[in-house]
Amino acid sequence: MKKYLLLVEDEKLWEKFKSSIKKDINTEILDLIKKKLGVAVEK
Repeated sequence: MKKYLLLVEDEKLWEKFKSSIKKDINTEILDLIKKKLGVAVEK
């Protein structure tokens, strides 16, 4: 898998996202991508 760079300029939004995640950040981002693409997300 290729690496990626995530740039979030809104610190408050980023903190809210980080506090809401239940898994590691990579898994959460991949789940968001899959959800956007309509691919089944494992829970």
